[in-house]
Amino acid sequence: MAIYRDYLLKVERRFFIVKRKVSKPEYRFLENEFRYLQQQGRLDSKDARDLLALYEPRGSTNFVRVLLVFGAILIGVGILSFIAGNWAGMTPFFKFGLIVFSLILFYIVGHVLEDNYEKTAKSMFYIGAAVYGAGIFLIGQSFHLQHTVYTDFLLWAIGILPLAYYLRDQLVAVFASAFLIVYSFSSFASISSTPYWLLLLIPILFWMNEKRLGQKSSLFVMAVLVTTAFVVNLLESFGLDEWISLFLVFVGGVFLVLYPFKRYKTASTWVGSVLYGIAGITLTFEYAWETLNVETVAPYVFAALFIILLIYFLKNDSLPAILITCGLIYRYYADISYDFMPKSLFFIIGGLILIGFGFWFEKSRRETVKRHEE
Repeated sequence: MAIYRDYLLKVERRFFIVKRKVSKPEYRFLENEFRYLQQQGRLDSKDARDLLALYEPRGSTNFVRVLLVFGAILIGVGILSFIAGNWAGMTPFFKFGLIVFSLILFYIVGHVLEDNYEKTAKSMFYIGAAVYGAGIFLIGQSFHLQHTVYTDFLLWAIGILPLAYYLRDQLVAVFASAFLIVYSFSSFASISSTPYWLLLLIPILFWMNEKRLGQKSSLFVMAVLVTTAFVVNLLESFGLDEWISLFLVFVGGVFLVLYPFKRYKTASTWVGSVLYGIAGITLTFEYAWETLNVETVAPYVFAALFIILLIYFLKNDSLPAILITCGLIYRYYADISYDFMPKSLFFIIGGLILIGFGFWFEKSRRETVKRHEE
């Protein structure tokens, strides 16, 4: 009976426990810690092996996958080049049939190869996704459909999101998110339209990342950027002033830094810093406040408050705050000195300033890592 129980435990460990992927430095740290606990008599070797078996190091960028992705890109470009070169001589319905046939063909080949040649199968799916996207643009031109290019990107994103879900593929999901960011700018089109589709698609992005794609930080960042782009363009479609959008992005970025998502703490800090940094530096320019007729005062008042905020983050060892501070200093250096300083001297001093910023950032990064290790 005991033998049978041990056998079931082994089977359970092998088939039902999903190993947590960690970086190689983190995996080496765990190895050293478990070895130290063994030496101290707090952990026996079997328990140490069992605990370490719950983790696995993330693989580095796979050369085969990179090769296959580039191969897929080249094949996709070749096919699309052939279709575009002979596009004028085809009837509209033949064009439509050719696009659909190519799409189905590559997806079927990818499905057939999926079990035995996973990476090659993914490259087939990538080609199919590229053909699908190009087909949207080409068919729209062929049938003279009345819609903007932003709608094409929306359709492309909607079409490849199920593929990302099926493949559990981070790369496809990132591209879909990027296409949705492009679509969000439809409010700036000549035939403007509010990107209301994002109200449905943004929750789907977050849900897919949490439940299907393994809680990837890159996808969390892209989902946050899609949300930000949606809010900015929604306000633009309502005709609100530019400074309101920038200020809301600034506040949202600061909020992400101060109250990051626990599961995405580093990603929240960096994406929040990017948002409040870009919006904050933009708000130090006079043109951002022109609609309020306070452009002679507001930029400087905001800059003073911005500097106080940066000092607070710098005291808390925020590396992104160092980069934003460097950007703010360089912005004022360029604004003040470009017009009257000789251009050669301007670039030399600018280069020296950037080198100094790089030294400051690297020194601060090393000190922060050293304090965390202690």
